[in-house]
Amino acid sequence: MEMIFHGATKEVGRSCIEVVTGSGTRFLFDAGIKLSEHGTEMPSRVQDVGGLKAIFLSHAHLDHTGYLPALDFQGLKCPIFTSEPTSETSKMLLIDSFGIGRMKHEDLGYKKEDIGKIMSWMRKVKLEKEGSVQDVDFEYFSAGHIPGSASILVETKDLEKKRIVYTGDIKTTETRLLDKAELSTEKLGDIDVMITEATYGDRDHPDREKEEDRLIESIKAAVENRGSVLIPVFAEGRAQEIAMILNKNKIDFGVPVYMDGMSIEATKIIQQHPESVKDIKKLNSAISRMNMVKGRMQREKIMKDRGIFITTSGMLTGGPIMTYLRNSYNDSSTSILLTGFQGEHTNGRLLLDEKSVFIDGWKTKVSCNVEKFDFSAHCGQKELKELMKKISPEEVIVQHGDPEAVDALAEIAESMGFKAHAPEMDERITIK
Repeated sequence: MEMIFHGATKEVGRSCIEVVTGSGTRFLFDAGIKLSEHGTEMPSRVQDVGGLKAIFLSHAHLDHTGYLPALDFQGLKCPIFTSEPTSETSKMLLIDSFGIGRMKHEDLGYKKEDIGKIMSWMRKVKLEKEGSVQDVDFEYFSAGHIPGSASILVETKDLEKKRIVYTGDIKTTETRLLDKAELSTEKLGDIDVMITEATYGDRDHPDREKEEDRLIESIKAAVENRGSVLIPVFAEGRAQEIAMILNKNKIDFGVPVYMDGMSIEATKIIQQHPESVKDIKKLNSAISRMNMVKGRMQREKIMKDRGIFITTSGMLTGGPIMTYLRNSYNDSSTSILLTGFQGEHTNGRLLLDEKSVFIDGWKTKVSCNVEKFDFSAHCGQKELKELMKKISPEEVIVQHGDPEAVDALAEIAESMGFKAHAPEMDERITIK
């Protein structure tokens, strides 16, 4: 068996792993893009796309799905297996990504109709229900990352009979929105190869309850200071969890709380799949307290008054948050509360590092109060170490993390007695 790494090697972005079984069957784990200072970065080219027999999709985020339409343009002819919430959210994100790319005059490598065509290849699977394609058996397990996210178990039925678990993005502690992922040898059986993410492979997360309290206190302080609060969020998962945190103890902040951008559509998708979250009643209760922003005209109106604005995008790379920033960047009474991972070369990372952002192409100094909170939907180092111990594979492949995070987790895997790999771009690893 051979694995070819087309992306997410010592980086967060463009996840795309090609697997070639001993009998020659080829399939992919994910097919994403990376948004960087250079624009949209694609995975390295997959040869003979028409020869792929399957794509196993872990979840909807663009760093795992954004390359799918380009593969269709290149001649894809195979099923894409994923959960129903992931299928629906992927369509929403791909359409939005295409629109942004066109506005930036980027060559995305596909046409708009390829998005519709890629959706026709989607095959919806249920968690913990076995499936098969060619000489490969597979099963999906909840990953606890965002609604609909999954870790994927694959077993090849050729002479080698290898068992692989691909964690995708995974969270093994529960949040207000989601139950934790539970993977172990009892659930998976014996594993030959574990392909793990390492977003936080070099550090742990702070206590989540304390982070929630800190967020609420920061919001209260901003409002008492006669300011507004901007909370950039990822549309799927983070937006809904922040809404639930703000609904904690039914707090009245004294100003309206708004939800804007793709968060609204993502929330509707989740509500249509109540099984994808821990407690749909608590989510619905939180959402009922939100004021949903209906387009640009209402947005321009409400920005003139104080409020709490939960809006996309989470890394400040586009979406309504840029309109709010354009209106408030020079207001010292406004607070910008970042709630998630800020990738390299994104506006969010620039805001953290230099307290500046690019607005309309111009690097602009920000006078607002800026704070960072850790509500990560990924395992920290401690949880990743425990996960490796529970799965107990023969080999561990570490990817989807900045170089320091990948190297740190690979060293830990080696110290635990596993054969560990930290692949480079386009590296081929042979599994014997």
